[in-house]
Amino acid sequence: MNKFLFKLFVVLTTTTFLWACSEGDPWSPFQSKATLSHNSKGWDEKTITIKTSGDVRFTWEAVIVEGSEWASFSSSDEQIVTTGKVGTPATIYLHKNETAEARNATIIVAFSDGYKTQLEFSQLAKSANEAYDRAWGEQPALTQSDDLIHKTYFTTLANGNEVRNYSICYDKKRLVSRWVAYPIHDCYIKPSLSRTNAWSFDPNLPQDIQQNIVAGGYNDQGNHRLDRGHMLPSASRYSTYDTNAQTFYATNMMPQNSDFNQGIWGQLEGKVRGANCADTLYVVVGTLFEDGKTFTSRGRTIARPSHCYKLLLRTKSGNTKKSISQITDASELKAIGFIFENQASADNGDIRGAATSIAEIEKRTGFTFFQNINPTIAAQVKSQNNFNDWNF
Repeated sequence: MNKFLFKLFVVLTTTTFLWACSEGDPWSPFQSKATLSHNSKGWDEKTITIKTSGDVRFTWEAVIVEGSEWASFSSSDEQIVTTGKVGTPATIYLHKNETAEARNATIIVAFSDGYKTQLEFSQLAKSANEAYDRAWGEQPALTQSDDLIHKTYFTTLANGNEVRNYSICYDKKRLVSRWVAYPIHDCYIKPSLSRTNAWSFDPNLPQDIQQNIVAGGYNDQGNHRLDRGHMLPSASRYSTYDTNAQTFYATNMMPQNSDFNQGIWGQLEGKVRGANCADTLYVVVGTLFEDGKTFTSRGRTIARPSHCYKLLLRTKSGNTKKSISQITDASELKAIGFIFENQASADNGDIRGAATSIAEIEKRTGFTFFQNINPTIAAQVKSQNNFNDWNF
């Protein structure tokens, strides 16, 4: 074949390939796709984003078919239809939900290659405690008490995203958090920086209602068998220095028996990190005070937890791309609890023997955990105690 014929063959072949991949033809090498940045939003959050991907020569059209009275493609008017090229995002602007009921929106996205998909998201109802309630899967229900302080801490991860780090329910009389709730996902753990050991008072609360653990542990008063036990583990927050340093706040510490903390409790922490997934693993760690014991350290009386517990919730498949509140089939979720006595003898047991249901720990604590589980399936999910589901 001479050079001219060869060049003509290449041009015709290339043209044929481009024609085969043109608009409307099923042989497009890129599958069109549309996803939402989140599936659930807080009552006062302002925007949500549709992300599109596929062949960049195609276009898409998005229509809000449900929720158009409070969701719009324009911040200035009630625009329910918008268009764009594949690869460009679309922003949906939300009105605050001032009602007492959650509400849902549905968007249809149609691509010029014939692909069509339906996207859904929900917006939570306005809460009695606006600064606390969010659409996060780990969040327990608010407990009204003059002795309890609820706080959420935010951080910027290595990927540049600003996210919540963890939330606490802090007991200012006991000087110990009753629970700490947090998500586990690779983005919080990677790129695996080192432990900061940045022991500090929580800058968000008065120092005189916190444990004084900055100068060291509890050993100065003879409590040689108590560790400053992380509720949110340091090793679950290695993304950035600041993300890890927040885990060293005094409000994230529970006095734990050293053998127990460094033994079976530490083993469980490692197994929990290994159970994370693309959908996110939601965790609550808490304390019980059933024997009324206290001790004194640096002039401060601190309650010594009689028990420590850990609660886990995630999707079974791990990759549904749904928020917890969107799931209406209990079989799509798996949940379990673990509870241990806070003493050296706990280290002689095993993790399976400490397994229990979330419902059982709710009875003992009086708290309502994982408030965003759909109420039609919450009882079923919280009654689960299927240890084998977790591959521990």
